[in-house]
Amino acid sequence: MMTPSRFLEALEKGVLLGDGAYGTEFIRRGVPRGRPFDELNLTRPTLVADLHREYVEAGAQLLKTNTFLANRLRLEKHGLGEQVREINLAGARLAREAAQARCVAGSVGPLSDLPVERRAAAFAEQCEALAEGGCDALMLETFTDPEDLGLAIAAASQTGLPVISEMTVANGTPLAFFKTYLRAGQVVGVNCVTPLQALRALEYLPTLSALPRSAFPSAGPPGQEAPPETFAAWIKDLVEAGATLVGGCCGAGPAHIRAAAAALGRAR
Repeated sequence: MMTPSRFLEALEKGVLLGDGAYGTEFIRRGVPRGRPFDELNLTRPTLVADLHREYVEAGAQLLKTNTFLANRLRLEKHGLGEQVREINLAGARLAREAAQARCVAGSVGPLSDLPVERRAAAFAEQCEALAEGGCDALMLETFTDPEDLGLAIAAASQTGLPVISEMTVANGTPLAFFKTYLRAGQVVGVNCVTPLQALRALEYLPTLSALPRSAFPSAGPPGQEAPPETFAAWIKDLVEAGATLVGGCCGAGPAHIRAAAAALGRAR
C-alpha cells in the first residue's frame, strides 16, 4: 500500500509557500563563486542547515534541497563525479532535518547543453538519491528545452514521488514550450522569471492543462533585489492569478519569504 504523499496532502489544503534562493544567498554570505554550491552540503553543512532553518522561521512550508546542479555531468567537471549520491543524500538530509513535518522538494536542474544519452542516466542517478534521502517531491527547475524536461520527468517519475516541473521563460523561451507539460507530473509552473513573466505563464497554462500551477519569481540581481514588501505583493498577485505553490528564486532571501508569508496571512 502506497504511503500518502505529504506534499500532495499539503497542496490540497490550500496555497503552499516555498522558500527562496540558495545560490544568491550563499554568495551574499561570502561563499566564493567557482565551485558548485551543492558541494557545501558536505564541506559546510552548518551553513546550508542554517539557511534552511531561516526559511522555516520565515514561514516557508516547503524547502528545496541544495542540489540544483548535483548531477554527475556537472559535478565531474569539479572532480566530484563520484560523490553524486553522497552530495544528494546530504542535501536531502539537511533539508529534511530543518523542515521537520514540512515538505521537502529535491531540486534538479537542467542539462540541455550535454549529450542526450548521458543526460538520462545523470537525471536518474540524482533523482534516485534524492528520493532515497527522504524528499516528498522532486522539483525540476529552470528548464528551457522540451527534450531535456522530458528526460528529467521520465527519471523523476520512476521514483514514484510527485513531480513539480518548472521552466524559465527568460531569454525569449516561448510560452508554447508549456505544451510539454501535458505529460508532466503533479504541478507545472515557472521559476527564475520576472513577476510579469510569471503572471503571463499562469494565464496561459490553463489552456493546456488542469494541473496545479507554481510560480517562483526572482527578486532581482544581487544588490538590486526588490524590497521584501514589493516581492510579497508579487506573490499575492500570483496566488490571485491561480498559483497554488509559490516561493522565490534568485535574490529572494528569508526576509522576502517572511514578507510573503505575512501577505498570505501566515506571519509567524
